[in-house]
Amino acid sequence: MTSSSKAIAACALIILLCIGTLSFWGTVQDAKDREWVTHTLLVVEKLQAVRIDITQAETGQRGYMLTGQDRYLELYGAGLNQVRQDMKELPDLTLDNPGEQEATRRLEPLVAARLAELADGIEVRKRSGLLAGVEAVAKGNIGERSMHQIAIQIGEMRQTEAQLLGKRLETAAASTRKMKAVIVCGNALAVLILLAAGFVIHWETGRRGLAEQDLKQANERLERRTAELSETNIELESFAYSVAHDLRAPLRHIAGYSNVVLQDYGPKLDGEGRRYLEKIGDGAQKMGRLVDELLNLSRIGRQELSLHDTSLDKLVRHVVEDLAPECSGREIEWRIGGLSSAECDPVLMKQVFVNLLSNAVKYTRKRERAVIEVGETMQNGVPVIFARDNGVGFEMQYAGKLFGVFQRLHKAPDFEGTGVGLAIVQRIIRKHGGRIWAEAEINKGATFFFTLGSPENNTGTKPELAIRNEVMHAGQN
Repeated sequence: MTSSSKAIAACALIILLCIGTLSFWGTVQDAKDREWVTHTLLVVEKLQAVRIDITQAETGQRGYMLTGQDRYLELYGAGLNQVRQDMKELPDLTLDNPGEQEATRRLEPLVAARLAELADGIEVRKRSGLLAGVEAVAKGNIGERSMHQIAIQIGEMRQTEAQLLGKRLETAAASTRKMKAVIVCGNALAVLILLAAGFVIHWETGRRGLAEQDLKQANERLERRTAELSETNIELESFAYSVAHDLRAPLRHIAGYSNVVLQDYGPKLDGEGRRYLEKIGDGAQKMGRLVDELLNLSRIGRQELSLHDTSLDKLVRHVVEDLAPECSGREIEWRIGGLSSAECDPVLMKQVFVNLLSNAVKYTRKRERAVIEVGETMQNGVPVIFARDNGVGFEMQYAGKLFGVFQRLHKAPDFEGTGVGLAIVQRIIRKHGGRIWAEAEINKGATFFFTLGSPENNTGTKPELAIRNEVMHAGQN
């Protein structure tokens, strides 16, 4: 072999080595780029899984609260465990991105808060039964706000990952183009390297195809799970509708037929039999009133606010005029202070004052001279409206029952009522972005305080009053 041939062979060998080295480097770099692409897709999938698993836990919780069936607790538990596993894996998946690490730390308390709300709902259902569960489900606007915040945070993270995915795909594509350019520009002596590189490309393409197929199958599974959860939600909504509406007809039948029996066959029955029939009719009518009140509570939760600049002072005076028939024959001193105007729904706000003041009239019935006061005070720049009476009051140790559906602090023979009035008041105040609480003492009356904020927004700070016993969940009617 001549020196020229040796030089040519050496050049060819050097070229082969260079092409081989560049091809190998390009293949390795391409594999790394594609691993980052796959990693980014895994992060996106994990973020979607967090939201879906929270929805599964919500569905199980709601089903249990409405039915009491343990199978829904299993669904809730499975979703809860999966959410925790997802949130445990997410920080590890985002170690390469400090911004996503910070976003994950912001997401964790939101998810934890939502899971705590679900757990609290389960405890309420276990302690208080079906009606408390239905009422808690009807107050679902708070949970919806939590999920909205979670969805916003996950959406921001997915947007960041999408931008990162675009960059990594572009990097991977550029790397592939460079590798192909080196191979195409090689000389004929690099044919074997070209074949090897082609084999590598084919192998990588196969891997990518398998990864895409796996991702497609995962998306299909997620879609099936979402469809199943949607069907479960529809089933629960149908059940809730039946509970709220379909009880009316059988109750009317019970009341109607007991009345017919009493009229047609009353003379043939002894006094005890007639008394039993009368109790059946009275019970059916009372149950009908309870169902109607429950429906009113549910309607308020779904009703859209019609906001207007409303004079609360005029509104209270109209309510006092409407309550005049209930006050006939009694000595009642009304002390109506100057109330400001507020941006609120006047119909719903009137219902708030009707329920509060009718309660005041009712619970001062045993006073020779009743005093009922409505006024407004400023605390930390926040207007606080109050309704005070000198009635029988209640013990603050039982304040946890206030504003709860069908919860009463006084015996029915002493004071009539369904136990829903203050639950309706709390629902309306919360829809207006405010809060309501009470303070009282036995035989010294009760005072109810409430604030109004941004509609459907309850994120403000509670004003500090002289007596700071705030009651957040309970009801006196």
